[in-house]
Amino acid sequence: MMLRESGRDVEGLNLHAIVKGSGTFSGVPCGEELVAFVEAALTGTPELATARQAAADALGAQALVDAAAVIGNFQRMTRIADSTGIAVDERTAVVTEGMRAELGLNEFVSARLPL
Repeated sequence: MMLRESGRDVEGLNLHAIVKGSGTFSGVPCGEELVAFVEAALTGTPELATARQAAADALGAQALVDAAAVIGNFQRMTRIADSTGIAVDERTAVVTEGMRAELGLNEFVSARLPL
């Protein structure tokens, strides 16, 4: 599991910000700017330049580049997994069952793939 280490310490974070988006306090430093940047990057809205600049101002240039790389990498990995039909392994499915239900992640089209 690629995110094993980063997923261990979520205490104090609001994971609902993942699905609720902008305006939801995540508990992540500069989270509002990061969420706005992610949303603008994924939707390709005209607000992307503004969101990118706000993220750069809040995070610094290097962290902005890192955030952009993470956005691109997750898009790539998700598209590959979804298009090839890679299923969530049984262990991950069990461990994340409660979180997926609480956040409504099972409602996404990609979640309908067999486990």
